[in-house]
Formats: sequence, C-alpha cells, structure tokens
Amino acid sequence: MLRLILLWLVPLVGLEAAEKRPAISIRLHAEGNPSEGESFVTPVTLVNPPKQTVIRKVPIVTERDIVAFYPFAAADGTIGCYFKLDADGTNKLTQHTIEFRDTLVVALINGRVACVMMVGEKVTDGIMPFPSGFLPQEIVDLQARYPIIGREKEFPEQRKKALAALKEAAKRQAKATRASKSAPP
Repeated sequence: MLRLILLWLVPLVGLEAAEKRPAISIRLHAEGNPSEGESFVTPVTLVNPPKQTVIRKVPIVTERDIVAFYPFAAADGTIGCYFKLDADGTNKLTQHTIEFRDTLVVALINGRVACVMMVGEKVTDGIMPFPSGFLPQEIVDLQARYPIIGREKEFPEQRKKALAALKEAAKRQAKATRASKSAPP
C-alpha cells in the first residue's frame, strides 16, 4: 500500500520543481451585442474612441496562442507589439476577420483595455498587431516568455536577462514595501 502511495506522489514532485512562467495575460475580445445577455458579454469603457460598449467574454486569441512577439514604440508613449500566432491562433484570427468585418476588437493586457481596433481586412499571416498599450514591465515579462520575431535563436539569453530583470524588480518592490511599512505615519 505504501508503495502505491509513493508511486502516486512521485509525479507530483516534478510539478513542484517546474519553473514558473511569468504571468501576463494578453486577450483579444470581439465586440458583443448587449442582447446576447450577461452570461456572454461584459461591459467595458473605451478611451479611443470614447464609448461604452460590451465585449464577448470568450476571447478570440489568448497568450496561449502566441509563439513570438516584436515590440515597437507607439505614438502615445506606450509600447506596441506584433504577435506571431501558432496555427490554432492564426486560424481563429482568420475566421474572425473574415466573419466580422467592420466591427471592433478590444485588446486586454492583464485585464485592462490596452487598445481598440477595427477589423478591416482578412488576416491570414498569423501576425496580430497591438498598436499600443504595453508598459515597459510588461515587455520584460514578454521577453521572459516569448522570443522576439526574427531572433528566435537568441531566446535562451534573452530569457535569462529578462528573468534577472524581473527578479531585481521584485527585490526593489519588496524593499520599497518594507520601507513604507516601517516609516512612521
């Protein structure tokens, strides 16, 4: 009996030792219709264009569909990215851009509205652009998780540098938190 319990627990040891991936949520949601009901859509407030609308709760594409990215400076001072999607993500994006032309898609990064785009033409190349909305810290998270498009061979070194930067940022944040707690009011 003891052997059976040990054999059952051995695979769980590997899960404990596995390295955690940086947490970043990247979602592309389609604009919904309020008549679809609360179960399927959720309200959001858009900044550009300024309007209140609803988006579908189930995203078109998520971070699980991304295989690489390419960051660039956006006109609004944030950072934009191109995302290269895997075959499944490419298929989902292609289907959506064929079916829902002239509708809005909303990009959410870590749950906040990053940018809004109009579906204009069919996308078949598997490249999903987010024209703006990323913060520098989020780019470091992306560098730890995905290779940069065109520099896939350099990914191990890129990942190592990004993880070191994330670790350093966590140390600074913990130090600042301790200092603010110990400071007199």
